[in-house]
Formats: sequence, C-alpha cells, structure tokens
Amino acid sequence: MRAIWQALSAARLSGRMEKNGQYQAGEFPLDTAQNGNLRERGLNMGKQVYLVDTPVATVWTSAQSPGAGDEEALRNPANMKQWLTGLSLEQRHELWRKNKIQTQVLYGRKVIVHKTEGKWAYISVPEQPSSKHPDGYPGWVPRCQLKQGEGWPQDAAVCAVKKPFAMLYDENQLPLFEVSFQTRFFVVDETKDQFVVKTVHGKPASLKKQDVQLKGSSPGSQNRYMLDAGKMFLGLPYLWGGMSGYGYDCSGFSYTMVLAATGRTIARDAHEQAKGGAAVPLGSIAPGDLLFFAHEEGKGAIHHVGIYAGEGKLLHSPKTGRPVELLDMEGTIYEKELCCARRYWM
Repeated sequence: MRAIWQALSAARLSGRMEKNGQYQAGEFPLDTAQNGNLRERGLNMGKQVYLVDTPVATVWTSAQSPGAGDEEALRNPANMKQWLTGLSLEQRHELWRKNKIQTQVLYGRKVIVHKTEGKWAYISVPEQPSSKHPDGYPGWVPRCQLKQGEGWPQDAAVCAVKKPFAMLYDENQLPLFEVSFQTRFFVVDETKDQFVVKTVHGKPASLKKQDVQLKGSSPGSQNRYMLDAGKMFLGLPYLWGGMSGYGYDCSGFSYTMVLAATGRTIARDAHEQAKGGAAVPLGSIAPGDLLFFAHEEGKGAIHHVGIYAGEGKLLHSPKTGRPVELLDMEGTIYEKELCCARRYWM
C-alpha cells in the first residue's frame, strides 16, 4: 500500500479527464439536473411537483420517526442549528441506529408528492437518484415544509451558495433566513453587490454576491474545487442522512462536493455512487476521486465513501461522533477496507 501512496503523491490536481466531453474544467453547469434529468424522470407528466419551502427539509423514514428534541426540524422554517445543537450524542446515534432519517433536501428543490397522511407527505427527490424508488430518494416530510410549484424556466440564470451558509434578505434588506451551501436560486436581477432572486413564493429576495457563484462562472479545476469546497467543512459534526452545511453523512458529503465542482447529479448512497462515473484503478487515483470502502477488508458490502485528497489522505465525513476530517489512511482500517475508486470530475 505504501508504494501506492508514493505513486499517488505525484498526482496533479490540475488533471483533466477526457470522457464524454460533457464537462470541462472551468465550466460550472450548475443546473444540469434541474433542467435535464428531472424532465427525463417525468416531472412534467402529471405528477404532483412541489418545492421545498424551508432552508433544509429532513426526509424521515416514517411520520413516526421524529421524537422528543426533533421539533425544530419539523417547523417552517426549520431551525437546523437549534435542532442539532440540542441533540445529545446519544440522540445523534439513534438517528442511524433506528434509521430515522433517509436524506435531506435544500430550499427550492423539487420533490414529487406521492401521497399525504395528515400533516405529512410521502415524497421522492428526483435530484437524488436511488434504487429505493424510480423517482428518486423517498421518505416523509412535514407538509408545512412544501409548496406546490414548478421551479424556474429552463434558460434561467442560476446562482448557488458557495459558502457554508448565506443569509437571504427580503425586499427591505431584512434577514429572511439562512440557507446552506449549494442552495440554488433563479436570478431575476442584480445590483452592484447583490443578486436579486426569486423565492419559492414568487417574491423577490437577495443574496450578497460574495456568498454565491453564478452558473457558468469558472470554479477552476474541478477536482481542486471539490477539495477546496470540502475543506470548508473540516470539523463539522457528522449527521446521519445529512445533506447540508449543518451536517453531512459520508455519501451526502461526496454527493454535494461533486455537485458543487461539476454540476453533476450522482447517486445518493455510497454503494450506488460506486457504480457511476469512471472506474479508476487504485494505483492511478488522483485528488478528487471518490474512494469506496467495504466490510471484510474490502471484499464485502460497500459501507463508506470519501474524497481522495492526495498523498494518501482521505477527506470524508466518517461517522456519528467524528467530524469531517482529513485523514492519513496509512495504518488505519480505511487502508484495509479500500476497495475501488470512481472519477466524476473532468
């Protein structure tokens, strides 16, 4: 294994992958999923399309999954910081032990509502592909966190939050609420210092230009941007099912950094992410590649994913009780369990 790390230390961040010719380093096709994959999944073919109307909607396994201490996550707007700050370590462990949470969805993203029961809606998330449901990752959300709507036009100008968090301001420049990294908005106008965006309710709001990146602007080398974005979250506590700057699980972290750097929507779960992109021999991995880890010293089922950071280091969100970290894999369980690598950057 040491020989592999020595060979990889010479890998260059500026590398470009010549595959499909779809994305090149320097492009930022931020809304590929919004305008392409969603139509392919039939969102404009009679299905009940809704938009997420809260900064982060937590998708629960069932309507009975939330317990004492989860009230702040069920409100509109959900107060993610207060919810997560109030959870004990044991309560965080229960989220995965009892499989309470499936995933999360950011403000303004489309979901399909399949049925409602009381105050709850059973949905799927088209932008989070999964074998669990043909329309995307499924689960339950409070109905108060959804609003019926179709999103923005195909040719809309789009911006995405590039910092861990950004404040959304109303027409009078008063704070509305905080939004997470990679929350995307339809841009309708701009001033010297702000982009004017459209909210879920159709009203204008604004974001500081320093907090967002406009679709089509260059993030530079895709694999370098993936790592730079991921390193912003070093020290962030792990969250089972997490898909926001308030907390990520392992595959939520890799999903979001790939999206941020390339605009590509990939599978939500680690074992399915390991089937996408381009296969890379372990002796040829480069910074920005996704590394996958399996039980039985790499021979069993895949259970974890992280981003290769070069020189034998792994950037990942490991597990409950351990925050996002940059880990030297040599001599760790990850060295033994490393089983395959995939490349999503170009």
